[in-house]
Amino acid sequence: MSLLPEELARLEGLAEQTRAGDPVFVACLSTGVACPPVEYRRRTAARLGFAAAAAAVLLAIFLLLVGWVGGGLVALFAAAGAGTAARRCALQPGVPGPRHRGAQPA
Repeated sequence: MSLLPEELARLEGLAEQTRAGDPVFVACLSTGVACPPVEYRRRTAARLGFAAAAAAVLLAIFLLLVGWVGGGLVALFAAAGAGTAARRCALQPGVPGPRHRGAQPA
């Protein structure tokens, strides 16, 4: 079964988008090596970042309860940084982030 010229053009466009958006995935496909696409690699990085943020929060709570205020504050800043990094890793390119629900334009 052959494809129509329009379908071939769409397929070439998708291939070009994939080459531009995820060159690691394309290189792995061409060599036959199993590699997840960028969306799954970002998800793993985001999970690690959120785990680091949770560990830093627990460390901050422990240090604040022990009485070491300076260490607790440093750990809280580390948690905020790790959470921000994880959020940036979780965002996918080309996909708009969550919108705030508020007054919608008419």
